[in-house]
Amino acid sequence: MFRMLKLNPPNGWRAVAWELAIVTLGVVIALAAQQVVEQRSWRAKARSATTPIRTELGDHYAYAVEWRMVHPCMIAQIERLQLRLANSGPTLDPAPVYRESALGAFVLRLPRKPFPDSAWHTAVGDGVAAHFKPELRKGLGDHYDQAATLLAMTDLNNRDNQRLFTLSRQMMLDPPTKFGMMQALDELRGRIDTMDFNSGQLLGQVARLGMKPDSSTVGYVLDRSGTLQMCVRERLPLRSLADASQPIDYVYSPKHTPASAKP
Repeated sequence: MFRMLKLNPPNGWRAVAWELAIVTLGVVIALAAQQVVEQRSWRAKARSATTPIRTELGDHYAYAVEWRMVHPCMIAQIERLQLRLANSGPTLDPAPVYRESALGAFVLRLPRKPFPDSAWHTAVGDGVAAHFKPELRKGLGDHYDQAATLLAMTDLNNRDNQRLFTLSRQMMLDPPTKFGMMQALDELRGRIDTMDFNSGQLLGQVARLGMKPDSSTVGYVLDRSGTLQMCVRERLPLRSLADASQPIDYVYSPKHTPASAKP
């Protein structure tokens, strides 16, 4: 150890210190440059990932407009079925059956949109979503949660719609059976109302994210909407496109809480 203390570099310790400082600075600069390159790469990946996400949100927006537009028609269909059920005696007066090549037979026409989410899940799985701006990442997370809720309720609607096909059959109608079918229609109506509200909120989410699609995307979905076409054929009520495109903004406030719900 004492020998090391007696060491005397040819150019002195000051030169050694300068060399160490230069090497350290070079390492720091290299690491910083690498970090800059990585950040630029992630930003490029983030910009690229938003393109398919924007497409998905455009579809979601158009589906939400469709739902809000045909909402009065769906309620009118349910009311017709309930009236038929209520006016039936011991034997059910069968509901008319409608048929479409792609859908089959049905007594109640509802939209069945898929609300795709593969672009978002790919961005999350690849780690790209973590490099979105915080407000964008949170907004997209909230939006896709809302879309997943709508998709889950669509699955329940499809299940109930199959059950309601029973109303097309001539059968004995005792009070418990009538009550059960009426209750199923009431539950479906409540879910349809909830989906109408959620669809209005979804419109606002997409607009706030700056990903609202152009009118051609909405027009494409509406032109191919089997529910909308049936409602027009049957002359059932519809919400105007202008009204259907209006978002619903909901903010919790104690002023909106019923007195009975307040602590």
